Amino acid sequence: MNNRNPNNNARRSNNQQRTGQNQNNPNNQYSRYNQHNQNNQYYRSGQPSNGYRQNPAGYDPYPPVRHRSRRKARQTAFLVVLTVIIMVMLLVSVVIFAARCASGQFTDNETDTASGLITSSQSTTEAVSDTQPPETTAPETTALAANFEYQTMTEADVHKGYLILVNYQNAFTFDTDFVIQPFYGNRNNSYKLRDTLVSLDAYAMDWCNQMMAAFEAETGYHDILVNSAYRTLEEQEEIYSSRVEDYGEEYAKNYVAVPGYSEHHTGLAIDFTIYTDDNESKTFDDMTDYPLWLSENGHRFGYIQRYPGDKVDITKISYENWHYRYVGKPHAYYMKLQNFCLEEYIDDLRNYPYDGHHLMLTDDEGAMWEIYFVAAEGETTEVPVPTDREYTVSGNNVDGFIVTIENGQAS
Repeated sequence: MNNRNPNNNARRSNNQQRTGQNQNNPNNQYSRYNQHNQNNQYYRSGQPSNGYRQNPAGYDPYPPVRHRSRRKARQTAFLVVLTVIIMVMLLVSVVIFAARCASGQFTDNETDTASGLITSSQSTTEAVSDTQPPETTAPETTALAANFEYQTMTEADVHKGYLILVNYQNAFTFDTDFVIQPFYGNRNNSYKLRDTLVSLDAYAMDWCNQMMAAFEAETGYHDILVNSAYRTLEEQEEIYSSRVEDYGEEYAKNYVAVPGYSEHHTGLAIDFTIYTDDNESKTFDDMTDYPLWLSENGHRFGYIQRYPGDKVDITKISYENWHYRYVGKPHAYYMKLQNFCLEEYIDDLRNYPYDGHHLMLTDDEGAMWEIYFVAAEGETTEVPVPTDREYTVSGNNVDGFIVTIENGQAS
C-alpha cells in the first residue's frame, strides 16, 4: 500500500539527505538554533526544547502597564468639569446679587460726612417694598413706595423746567412755562439795570434779588449791573451777526451761542457787569473781587457760573466770569461741591434712578434734599413723586426728568 507511488520513496530519501546536510552545516540557521538549545540551561536540564525560555516561578506574563495618556485625559476632563461648575456658580451668584440690588434689598446708606452727601436706594422716610404692587396703572414695573404716586409727564415736558440743558447740542424749544418779567419795578436797590427792558423769569429774579442784597451787605458794593438776561430768538440772531461782523465767526462761536441754542432764551441766565456811581463802566476782569464773591456764594441762591475756564472743552464756550445761570439751590450746591458744569451734572444724575440709589444731600444751611432721575419713555412718562413732601419735577432737555424733594432741616 505504501509503495503505490514509487516516486514517494525517492522524494523521502532526498529530503532525508538534505536534512542531514543542513544539520551538519554550521552556517545553517537550523544548525545554529540546535546548538543554542544544547548550550541552554533549560535544554541541558531536560526542560522543553521548543525554542522558548521557561519563565521563572512567580513571573507575571502581563505586568501592569501605566497608561499615562489615559490618566492625563481623565485629569483634564476632571479639571474641565470643575471649571464649568465654578463658572456656573459664579454666574448664578452675580445674577442673584443683581436681582437683589434691583429689587431694593440693599438699603445701606453711603454717607459722606464731610459734605453731607448720602446715596440711598430710596427715601429715608419710607423703604421700598419688594412685593408691593404699583398703586396706579403705569407702564413701569417698579413698585412704588407707600408714600409715592405717579405723575404723568408729556414728551414736551422734557424741555421744560429749571434744570434744562441748553447748549450747542440741545436747542431751546421756546415752549416754556417760565414767567418772563422785567427787572424794572421788580428789583431791589442793591444793583443796577442796563435799561428798563431787561427781563428774567420771575422765580429766578426773586433769587437774584436775594443774591444781590447779600452781595451788597457783605461787600459794600451796590454798583453791579445786570447787562443782559432774557433774549428772544431775533435778539440772539442780531447779537450773533454783530459779533461775526465785528470780530469774525470764530470769535462769535467762542463767546456767543448760536441762535436757538442760547441759555438767554430760557430767561434763567444773567450777564453781569459794573457801572460805578461815577458813571464809569468796568468789567469783571477789572474788578476781580466781584466775580470772586459770586463764584463763591452764588450757589447759596441757586446760581452757578455757567462757563468756567476749566470746562471749555465740555461747554464749548470760552470762559465767562460774568455769566450766571439759575438751576436751584440744591443743584447749585452739589455742582459747586463736585466742581461740575451743567453738562457734567446732567450726566451724573442718570446714576440716581428712582428704582436705584437716590442722591441725598444736606446743603450748607442744613436743608436736606433727595434727588433722582426718571428716563423719558415716549409721548408720556409716569414719574414717581412723593405724596407727603414738597417736590419739583424738571425736564433736562435731553432724555428725562429730575425730581427734587425737600426733606426738611437736619437736626
